[in-house]
Amino acid sequence: MPYAVEITQTGAPEVLRQAERRNPQPDAGEILIRNHAGAVNFIDTIIRRGEMPEGMMPELPQVPGVEGAGVVEAIGAGVEGFTIGDRVAWMGPIGAGGYGSHSVIGAPYVTQIAGDIGFDLAAALPVNAMTAYHMLVNLGGATAGKSVLVHAAAGGVGTMIQHIAKHLGLTVIASASTDKVDYAWAQGADHVIDYRTEEVAARVMDITHGRGVDLSLNPISGETLKSDLEALAPLGTVVLFGFLAGPPAGTFGEDLTKHFQKSVAVRVSDIYTYFINRPDEFNADLTKVFDLLEQGVVRPQITTLPIAKAAEAHRRLESGETTGKLVLTID
Repeated sequence: MPYAVEITQTGAPEVLRQAERRNPQPDAGEILIRNHAGAVNFIDTIIRRGEMPEGMMPELPQVPGVEGAGVVEAIGAGVEGFTIGDRVAWMGPIGAGGYGSHSVIGAPYVTQIAGDIGFDLAAALPVNAMTAYHMLVNLGGATAGKSVLVHAAAGGVGTMIQHIAKHLGLTVIASASTDKVDYAWAQGADHVIDYRTEEVAARVMDITHGRGVDLSLNPISGETLKSDLEALAPLGTVVLFGFLAGPPAGTFGEDLTKHFQKSVAVRVSDIYTYFINRPDEFNADLTKVFDLLEQGVVRPQITTLPIAKAAEAHRRLESGETTGKLVLTID
């Protein structure tokens, strides 16, 4: 019998409850996947707390989980390139049901995985690796010889950024908290800044001999955007992809004007913009990041818990005690 862990009301992690579900069926262009693993993301905790922006909160009950991996059980009309029994990974929208035994996913957002890749490892990849790859390559124009500042370098996305950036030949400067500095070094960073004890922009300028970085990838926002503008090289770019410290602080016009003669750029990135508007390109990049997994370029650092401990996974993620990615195994 299909089952899932649901959010039936907003609140603490304990509101997550397992329940039986009806057996879903794919419509045209969709694939039914029997999940064997689903990853945990911050968006899941935000929905559980009821803190989504106005107009974006899904109706309850809600099955969280926007990525996973498993086996194809049924195929909708018009879907080509898949057969029942294929091992696959997927990324989906809010409501895709990664905390459950089954998900129905649009074919462009599903990719086949090699037989020697575990489902738990595959489930950890789509959101983080696609976010990293899209920002580095499609938005940041990453090429060999450039430099990148990676904020929250010990997180799931930060880990993927470091792996992919090193593969592309970039110099990686990682920013992490004191207790996660060693983790950042282990991911291949060329330089690591302890943001709790060091001033990030000043250290970047020291490391780069006064030039600054070509690219900063920043999920923090808050006061850090002003620091990033200081740390950018001429023609450099900041990509904001989260607001862990709240919206960007400061007077944006004045902050940009101060750096006008460096011709800097500030972009924002939500991976779902790419997901929704360019599904074919998204699918091609999804295939690329799984090729990087097979090559050993990206190495997701995962912690697994059984789906029955989804509440514990949320507690760990919200406490900030995790590195890499939390994955729920689904038997």
